[in-house]
Amino acid sequence: MLSLAEQLRAAHVRRWHIVQVHREQTLAEHLFCVAAISGSLAERMQWPGFLHHSQRLQLLNWALWHDVMEVRTGDIPTPFKRAIVEANGPRALEKAEEMVDTSVHGMHRSIKNTEIEMIVKLADSIEAIQFLLDNGAGDHSRRVLDGLYETLFVQIRDFEVKYTTLPVYDAVRSVCKELNIWRAE
Repeated sequence: MLSLAEQLRAAHVRRWHIVQVHREQTLAEHLFCVAAISGSLAERMQWPGFLHHSQRLQLLNWALWHDVMEVRTGDIPTPFKRAIVEANGPRALEKAEEMVDTSVHGMHRSIKNTEIEMIVKLADSIEAIQFLLDNGAGDHSRRVLDGLYETLFVQIRDFEVKYTTLPVYDAVRSVCKELNIWRAE
């Protein structure tokens, strides 16, 4: 379990270290932004869990903890995560998460393949897009941004199929338009 001192290090752990940006972003800033976006997405999707304090708390809790293992590992770049999964199988990152912190792994296991996980994944993608649009520098950041938009649209399609009662596309579009980051597919 992460100690309180380790948790507070989220204010110092830097993200985007392989992408050129105009300013650094901390893990704590990222987690807060993902939590804010998650709440907005859930509300706009009219997610039934948003009406229940315990489920809303679980959503916001996961949004605030989904990357917290990075206080021990640092920001792990997505290309490296993909390479780990390709070399070691689809559960490789889960195993690493469990080695780093069993409580976060247990929390993730409890929301795996749920609407909560889906909402936070979408919020994570939206937050990354928003940050790079505001702070990205150079050609590499533009290529990363294009990949993030591709990922977001794949997530939307996948989640619309899996969660047919939720207006995933409309909610994502609404949030992105409010943030002035909407890009039609």
